[in-house]
Amino acid sequence: MEKPILATNIDGLLIDHSAFVEPHKAWFDRAIKKTKDTSLEQWKDHPEYFKGVNQAMEKILPNASSEERTSQARTWYQEDVIQYIKKHPEVIKYETIDKLKALKRKYYLVLITTSTQKHVNYILEAANLQGIYDLVIASKTEQEPNKEELIRELIQIKGKPKYYLTGKMDEGITSQLKKLEIKVIQADEITKIK
Repeated sequence: MEKPILATNIDGLLIDHSAFVEPHKAWFDRAIKKTKDTSLEQWKDHPEYFKGVNQAMEKILPNASSEERTSQARTWYQEDVIQYIKKHPEVIKYETIDKLKALKRKYYLVLITTSTQKHVNYILEAANLQGIYDLVIASKTEQEPNKEELIRELIQIKGKPKYYLTGKMDEGITSQLKKLEIKVIQADEITKIK
């Protein structure tokens, strides 16, 4: 009998959210320095931050294609995340990791992440998480991050997960998962997964 699927994210679940926020701020600091455009400051912590990323990258790489600009922007960001995790190992949530490893005996573990395919393994390695997942579904480097598309990809490849375990609730993702009748569980309720 095949194991049921337990899908998770990584941001806020296995690695503290700060490891993804601080590099985001650093990314805009770099863009401001390169472009000399202080108006980019407004995009830090903005829910539609990728509009600011696109604006900055059009100035930094004016002759590049949209895909090339997105790829470069995401590469800089992912490299910053990796460095942040290496410099701040306290962001790794070992207690949750141990609980997830125990669940691996009963579940097929899938990571759904907007981190890029090119860099996700380096992020997992920096956090000493390699080998924990049976399958990793990540964003393409040249595309803007879109978790909903990644969830659809998982369903096409492996089927619908029984649970989605998350570190932080994202209303858009949560409502989509509920429509698909996938039970969403927050990290502090991990013991509800049997």
